[in-house]
Parts: sequence; C-alpha cells; structure tokens
Amino acid sequence: MNIIVLTSSMTNEDFNDFAGRAKIKPNPSNQNFYNKLIKAFGVFNSVSVVSLRPFVKGMFDEDYLDSRTSSEGTIKYYYPYVKAGRNFKAFKQAEEIAETVDHVVLEQGYDSFILVVDTLRFALLKAAKLIIKKYNCFSVGVITDNPANLSGVNPAYISQIKKNVTDFDAYIALSETLNRVLNIKKQPAYIVEGLVEDAVTSPRLPINDYIFFGGALYERFGVRHLVDAFHKSSSSLKLVIAGTGELKKYISDLADKDRRILYLGLLDKETIYTLEQQAVMNINPRPYDWKMDRESVPSKLLEYFASGAPTMSTKHTRLMELFTNTVIWLDNDSEAYIERAIESIDTMDTSDLKKKAASTRTKVYELYGVRTQGELMTHFLTSVKDASTK
Repeated sequence: MNIIVLTSSMTNEDFNDFAGRAKIKPNPSNQNFYNKLIKAFGVFNSVSVVSLRPFVKGMFDEDYLDSRTSSEGTIKYYYPYVKAGRNFKAFKQAEEIAETVDHVVLEQGYDSFILVVDTLRFALLKAAKLIIKKYNCFSVGVITDNPANLSGVNPAYISQIKKNVTDFDAYIALSETLNRVLNIKKQPAYIVEGLVEDAVTSPRLPINDYIFFGGALYERFGVRHLVDAFHKSSSSLKLVIAGTGELKKYISDLADKDRRILYLGLLDKETIYTLEQQAVMNINPRPYDWKMDRESVPSKLLEYFASGAPTMSTKHTRLMELFTNTVIWLDNDSEAYIERAIESIDTMDTSDLKKKAASTRTKVYELYGVRTQGELMTHFLTSVKDASTK
C-alpha cells in the first residue's frame, strides 16, 4: 500500500539541524509523534512524506527556505518551498504542497495512494483538498489535539481548522473523545493512544544520581511547581531539566542558585532518551485536567515508561488503569506534595523500583510499539479503503 503523509515533521537529523539553527524554536512534540507515526506506517507500506517545515518571520536570517529532499531509512521526505509572510501563506503555500505531491507521485510511480494529513495545520488541510480533488485518493485525517487547546492562535484559525477537519474518509485519533468531537460525520476511525519506538541512545553521559524532566517548560504543565519543590527539598539527588519555553530563564536563574539543578536546554532526541534511561527517576508534574485527561494520553509519559527507568507522575486515568502498580502515581500536584514525593525517592527500594520499571517497559512496547501499532493501523487502512470501493 502506498501512503503519502502531509505533516510538519522532518527526519530526526533534519529536525535537529533545523532546531539548532532556528532563533524561534519549533515544537518537538509534534515532530516526535509524527516521526514515530511515519515509522509505524513504513513497517508494512511504501511511505513518502511531504513536510511543511514550520517557518515564521524572524525564525532565520532568510525569509524563505528552498525545496529539497531527504531520507530516513527507506522513507523519503520532500520539503516544499516555504516563505514567511501572510500573502504567501494565504495564496501560495497550499499550491506548493500540492505540487510537491505531484512530484512524489511521478518520482515514486504511485498509481494510487492513501493521503494521511495532520489536521492541526490549516495549510495542510487546504492542500489536502486540492490533492483529493485531483487524484480522488482515499484520505485520512490525523487528530492529535483539539484545536481549541492550541496556544497562541486566534479563534478564526481554530474555526477554519474545525470546519475543514470534516473532509476525510477516515481518521486516526489519539483518543475516542477527540474522535467524537472532531469526526462529526462519524467516519471510520482508529484510536492510537500513543507510540513508542526502539530508542537509539547516545554514549553514557557524565551525570549521575538525578531526577529527570524533559518537555515544554510552561507553568501550566506543572514545571514551576516541580523546580520550586525540588529547590526547597532536602533531596540528595540532582534535578536535570531539558526543553524550552516560558520558564527557561526562571529555571536557568534557579540553577545558578542551586547547584543540584542542571538546565540543559533543548536537546536532540537521542540525548533525551539517554537521560531518561539513566535517571534514578523520570518525573511528570503536569496537573490533572479532566478535559485533557479524556482527550489525550501524554506521549512524554509513554516515553518515560519505554526508558526502563522508574517513573513518578501525576494522575492520568487511562494510564493508571494499565500501569496501576508499576508507576509511582502522585495523589495531587501541589508544590508541597511534590516536594515530599521527591524527598521520598532517597529512601525507596531501588531493586523493587527497577523490577517495576522493567515490567512497565515490557507492557508499553506490547501495547504501543511502532511495529505493533503499524500492523494494526495498516489493517485498519486496508479494511476501510477496501470497504469504500465496494
């Protein structure tokens, strides 16, 4: 089966280079999920990727990026020409993406294909309409979040996404709640709560005896509670923080005052995986939110589980059902409670923690491994596409 994916995800090597050079950093969570999704498709199918690289004015010295191609394993990535500025985005961007798909079809020799589309990028939705009209291809929308949850976008943009997300033959969604909210025509849907891949790690790092957090550094995600709680604690461990966001300076300044805190900035995925695997404890401080709890499974938590190191986390209903006794679940997300929880790590039975972490790792790969989910999604796509032609 031939699949063309419209996304903003790049090869890992290209993303690392892109993020390293960019003055305004791209969102690694979108990159990581779609990179794993593409790998899952690629296990059993011929996959090509058309990637609309995130690009805004001031991101680079240049005001445009030329088109080019790249590869990761057997999967070829095509990057359309992209330019900063409203006029290009409003009138030319979708056409550039559609023309790139024309090139893919010609170069790969596809006589038919399934079009898989990231539904949170309006330019990709516009391009998808052009492509579907021209090729009459079976189309699949990927729903990774509710547009209403997006940060820094205006209501008109959210409205446009909601209006155009309804145009697909089938959907892949991160939760049944998201599927119900956005798949209003009740088209066939596959729920993939998350994906984990076999981690390629870096050599062992010269940091020992630490708690690790890696992710978006925002107060609403509980990160300030975490660093403040650690700073006030009497823990003998270090706290290693990786990522970027609004709390970057706050954490950096606190690290200057507290030598136990190490802030490493935005790191490549391989280094993140290494830090997770070598941690005494990976920690997720995100406050419980009933809406988010129903709409998504935190990908960062699944990544922690896959590391094989112990995990301490605030509550998530679905994951607590699956990993009841092998993860340390926190009863609340207050700063004082997290402080006590951090201090308790010093007295925990490390042998028992390692056994539970190993059990968690085995189970998360059984449920969410790229190969397992790739096989299930391929069966779903084959079935719904065949049914649509009968």
